[in-house]
Amino acid sequence: MFTILKMLWRRPEHPEQAAVAMLGIRPGDTVLLLGAGRPDLAGAIGAVTGLNGQTTVVAADKHAVDAAAAKAGALVEVVIAPPTMLPLDNQTADMAILPIGLAGLGAEGPSVLAEAIRVVRPGGRISICEPLPRQGLFRLAHTGPVIDTAAVISRLTAAGLRAARHLGDLDGTAYFEAARAK
Repeated sequence: MFTILKMLWRRPEHPEQAAVAMLGIRPGDTVLLLGAGRPDLAGAIGAVTGLNGQTTVVAADKHAVDAAAAKAGALVEVVIAPPTMLPLDNQTADMAILPIGLAGLGAEGPSVLAEAIRVVRPGGRISICEPLPRQGLFRLAHTGPVIDTAAVISRLTAAGLRAARHLGDLDGTAYFEAARAK
């Protein structure tokens, strides 16, 4: 009986791999993560971009990201800086990811999004991972905002991005993507 319950409640061993697939990370990409809220995702992205690419995390805490990168066996560069003032050159990344979403950034959301757009090359992508409320009885404990898909797409379009779209929901996260104009 215990074995059957364990199988039913078992989580995937590497849920970050599904997130990497959803985000469309490719070997050789230059990826920038704004925030260390999901260090396992940073490690998984670093494992995909490999030695020909670069994964950079802008965070306030270097230790969490280093631990996840070591666990994944990946090379992840950590830059200690606020996400509202990135110490990176213009148009240098293929992709920027906001792993805790715009809602999680609060009032800093527009400034962080503007900085992400500044560092992404023309034609590059901005991806947002918005946490979703949990399902079932666990949703009663959710204290964060409810995600409005149309509002997120509208914010991306208003920021000057094109082809904004909702990629889908997976493992409690809604994924959004938009491209910087060429």
